[in-house]
Amino acid sequence: MTLSKVNILHIEDNEGDIRLLKELLNNAREGKYKITTTVTLKGGLAQLADNKFDVVLTDLDLPDADGVNTITRIQEQEPSVPIIVISGQDSEELALQVVQKGAQDYLVKGQGDGLLICRAIEYAIERKRNEQGLSYLANYDSLTGLANRLLFRERLDRALIRADRNKTLVALLVIDLDRFKNINDTLGHDAGDKLLIEVANRLENCTREGDTIARLGGDEFTIIMEDVKAFEDAVKIVDKILNQMKNSFDLLAREIYVSPSVGISMYPLDDTDAGNLLRNADSAMYSAKDGGRNCYRFYTEDMNKKLLINLNMEAKLRRAIERNEFVLNYQPKFDMHTQELLGAEALIRWHSPDEGVISPALFIPLAEESGLIGVITDWVVQEACRQNSLWQQEGHAPIRVAINISPRQFAHENIARRIFNQIICSDLAPKYVELEITEGALMDDVEKSNEILKELKDRGIHISIDDFGTGYSSLSYLKKFHINTLKIDQSFVRDIMEDADDAAIVSAIIAMAKSLRLNVIAEGVETPEQLNYLAAKGCNEAQGYLLGKPVSAKEFEKFFDNKSETSAIKLAKSA
Repeated sequence: MTLSKVNILHIEDNEGDIRLLKELLNNAREGKYKITTTVTLKGGLAQLADNKFDVVLTDLDLPDADGVNTITRIQEQEPSVPIIVISGQDSEELALQVVQKGAQDYLVKGQGDGLLICRAIEYAIERKRNEQGLSYLANYDSLTGLANRLLFRERLDRALIRADRNKTLVALLVIDLDRFKNINDTLGHDAGDKLLIEVANRLENCTREGDTIARLGGDEFTIIMEDVKAFEDAVKIVDKILNQMKNSFDLLAREIYVSPSVGISMYPLDDTDAGNLLRNADSAMYSAKDGGRNCYRFYTEDMNKKLLINLNMEAKLRRAIERNEFVLNYQPKFDMHTQELLGAEALIRWHSPDEGVISPALFIPLAEESGLIGVITDWVVQEACRQNSLWQQEGHAPIRVAINISPRQFAHENIARRIFNQIICSDLAPKYVELEITEGALMDDVEKSNEILKELKDRGIHISIDDFGTGYSSLSYLKKFHINTLKIDQSFVRDIMEDADDAAIVSAIIAMAKSLRLNVIAEGVETPEQLNYLAAKGCNEAQGYLLGKPVSAKEFEKFFDNKSETSAIKLAKSA
């Protein structure tokens, strides 16, 4: 059997020492070693860059290097190669420094024979292999096999040093999976782990040799791109990533689609500090999420200002939850034909003692990103049901109260049972509760969504698809969903009297709802002309400023008195 040779790189400028080493190794193990010699450290580093060596034997006193920093230079070029120092200095102190720097052994010239050197080589290779095993556990993500946060920072620091030396750029990409939490909440953590592994594989298919891919934790990945000449180099890689991620993931026999948001910062253009560079790429990633997700953004200075504002707002939002600074307003819904008050939409308002009333458009997206939406939704459900129950106890005619459920909250595990229990605890019958859910939330995982909808509907809860027409539901799915109502988005209602296309869309939605035996409501009704048009087309219900603005629970009680001539909808029609 022929054993493979051990490839040795020998860095030594003394010709006598070079000859002696070859003789000693050849006499001890003839034919076992292939030795490549260089007389300078620069030459040795060039050899390491172009060739694979099993071990490096080096002197510390070289024409272009002096001392233990020789080891550091070798490790920067090739971290995985074992190093044995062969020095003319018989110094225990120096030997200790050498080992502490990362060399596997220290030999003194003239002490020992060829067999000793052979054993030292074998020991160095084995010791390095063991070190690498421990190093792997410490430096690589156990799930995906990618670099972890520790190794990422080490690689980034080295990349910046090399970029300075070579006068090139470094692109740092931060990649976050959009709505990844929904996968864990609906399909479980095993499915989430499988998704992360597959994402890691796709990222490796998109990057260049020499790029570092790391998983920093959760669903956040980074890519370090070295030797970048222009912004376009980074864009090419990001475009590949976005294209790869368009394909579905097969998780537990389900086709799941997950998109990435990517932030990019450039060294040294955006910052010269590794930590700040990462923070800037992170800010750019959040900007990509704000920009609609499934896209990328390069860092700009304004992004950090916005991130600081969001962090400040999140801290205030947490305090608001603790201090009960939220209230609910209620906007009425009317039957277009009988003028009867049918329900009310519960709309959350934040009354900050410092900044006054803060729009839900500002704090709801932040609550979703920070994970606070669950606590807020629980409070809305409990408070809206408590108030509706109180109205009934006071003798008012029963109505349905509509509650908006965010996409992230809808995907939460056991959401149907959770909401049902909250309703029951308020002494309100489930038939007096309506949940408004967006198309996008339903389409993330159609099969799972329909299971949740069926459970909710079986428990007597009314289901409405909110903002209908703005998402991407297909008719094939729509007819299968366990729903009661389609809610026409106000963006279509606003211009139905001026825009023929919007009028046609609204008419088509109403006709489709009727064919599917679904109730249909129009939101954002602001003029009598809009109201009359919708009524003529057969729309069942209406909601909007024309009929009633969102008001406090106490003010809302005036809408219960909607008999005959006092009906808000009748007055609007006659205007």
